[in-house]
Amino acid sequence: MHHLDKDQLAELKEVLEDEFDVLINTYLTDAQLRLQLIEQGISAQNYEQVRLAAHSLKGASANIGALQLAQLCEHLEHDCKAEDYSRLSILFSNTVNEVEVVKNLLNNL
Repeated sequence: MHHLDKDQLAELKEVLEDEFDVLINTYLTDAQLRLQLIEQGISAQNYEQVRLAAHSLKGASANIGALQLAQLCEHLEHDCKAEDYSRLSILFSNTVNEVEVVKNLLNNL
């Protein structure tokens, strides 16, 4: 699976025109905030905070075609709902790495 759906991004760029860069910058800023909330939630064992932040990041990532990232967030969200916290650290670590990959790809568009 690719990190970014290029067709989806091209469509967004066409529709949004000048606003595309604003969308991408807003997404990247928001992604960092959501990662902080997830990390804080895991540390504080506030799994509802983790679930909500992962849900938010999942939707935003799906909207810009970052499907692998959306899938990782889906797993975080699901595990919190299921009260299975055994994989949260590894899922969070993978999510952080994927945000970096997506960020680099978006910055090089």
